[in-house]
Amino acid sequence: MISEKAYRELAEALGEENVSREPAVLDGYAFQPTFNDELSLWVPRPEAVALPGSTQEVQEVVRICNRHGLRFKAFSTGWGAWAGPSWEGVVQVDLRRMDRILDIDERNMIVVVEPYACGGQVRAEAMKRGLNVHMISAGAGVSPLASACAAFGPGTDGTYSPRNLVGVEWVLPDGEVLRLGSLGSGCGWFCADGPGPSLRGIMRGKAGALSGNGIFTACALKLFPWPGPPQPRPEGLFYDLRMQMPEGIRIYYLLFPDYRSFGEAFYALAREEVDYNMQKAAVGVVPMILFPHLNRLLKGRLGIRNALQALRHGIMLVTAAHSGAEEEFKARTVRAVTGEYGGIALDLTDTPLGPSFAWCIVSGAVPGMAFRPGGQMQSGLGPNDAWDTAIAWDRAGEGIKRKWIARGGCVDDGGDACVDMAWEGGAIGHSEELWYYDPRNERHQEAVRGLVADFFVRALQDCCDQPWNIFPQQRKIVSPLQGDFNRWQKELCRLLDPGGAADNLLYVGEADLDTEGWEEGIAGRLRRLAEERDWHREGEGR
Repeated sequence: MISEKAYRELAEALGEENVSREPAVLDGYAFQPTFNDELSLWVPRPEAVALPGSTQEVQEVVRICNRHGLRFKAFSTGWGAWAGPSWEGVVQVDLRRMDRILDIDERNMIVVVEPYACGGQVRAEAMKRGLNVHMISAGAGVSPLASACAAFGPGTDGTYSPRNLVGVEWVLPDGEVLRLGSLGSGCGWFCADGPGPSLRGIMRGKAGALSGNGIFTACALKLFPWPGPPQPRPEGLFYDLRMQMPEGIRIYYLLFPDYRSFGEAFYALAREEVDYNMQKAAVGVVPMILFPHLNRLLKGRLGIRNALQALRHGIMLVTAAHSGAEEEFKARTVRAVTGEYGGIALDLTDTPLGPSFAWCIVSGAVPGMAFRPGGQMQSGLGPNDAWDTAIAWDRAGEGIKRKWIARGGCVDDGGDACVDMAWEGGAIGHSEELWYYDPRNERHQEAVRGLVADFFVRALQDCCDQPWNIFPQQRKIVSPLQGDFNRWQKELCRLLDPGGAADNLLYVGEADLDTEGWEEGIAGRLRRLAEERDWHREGEGR
């Protein structure tokens, strides 16, 4: 329970209208079903909600929490339970009042944003200037600042959020402000590192601290060229979208006979840099979004189901060009690469669905529709590794999920619901196996816990890794296998947060997990890896 004195200090710092401890309001923040590791519809109820409107007000909230033995947890657009409190005694810091685009530097291709400036908002303003911003695959409603500074996120536009960071303003857990890179030297927003050693690894590491090491109040991000219209004007909603395909934009569906040819073609297209947006066209994603009740209609119709399965080695590709010559070059390259690997290139540009598909992919409008088949979703596996590894995990994910589909544990999407993307010229790949479930269905609720465990065990046994390592149960098992990273994160917490004011459970917390039978499998995997390494070394010696 927050004390009267602490609450009054929050109200005086922010204004009465920007704080609340009304139970109904607090329950609105505690309802966080999305990506909740406990698979509950709720996280712990915050003691109060504070809505600061500036960096100075964020500092005041953090200092009040320190003075009164409270913890703070910040969110921007609130995508997922990661943004909610982990314990009781937490003040939820809602950053929705900090929603401005502070600057767009067209010449240097940089945008400076506050936490609640969502991807769609930033993208719309950037496009007016012939530019575009990276958005993670969660879509247009999430915060580019959050994914770059405090969380994680690849995107189908061929880049990764942390790579785009070129400056940050960071309120530390004691209330002090740290400005990194060139900004800290008074030289403006153009470099996130130096002079001197970079603190980016301490700031965010692999997956960000999820407010466990402070609150980020502004950041600068790279922008990228946009050859399309400055103000696209689509009319209608997704299913009846009417729009002229912008000049220079084309969309293809590329179909390949197997995973090997699909993977090699993806590599080749990324290397040739013809893709403006490229992702796997999974059978369990695209049709399920278009027709969320398709699984019910196809129940028992093996012929149609098998025909759909034949489409699972597909790529959805959007190209963008600044001139007719560039457009033609990319079109020839797409056809040549597709043919080289035994595929078929379907140009959807001039079809009725072409403009709507292309625009919904580029704008980030589609991801939110992934909740339609069951009402809720989760994702598993998800390595950031070599592209071949991502494809191997596609197949592993299908195998795991098919067992649970057969048991009635989740929505039947045919097994193939992989969100695949690659960035940095195909050097790094990402694969996530989605599964849909109905939170009102008790069988789904019971089964999904087992599905989570299955994906986690497979991740540990196959490569001793998880994509983010953000859940306390996972971290306790994984950290000793990966250089005791969590020990060092805890040391950083003690340095940055001597008062223990940050809600850092998802950053450094550890918890027990029922691991019966896991350790032997993990140890065996490690022994095999060590033996293979030693054998190769002996071979090199000979």
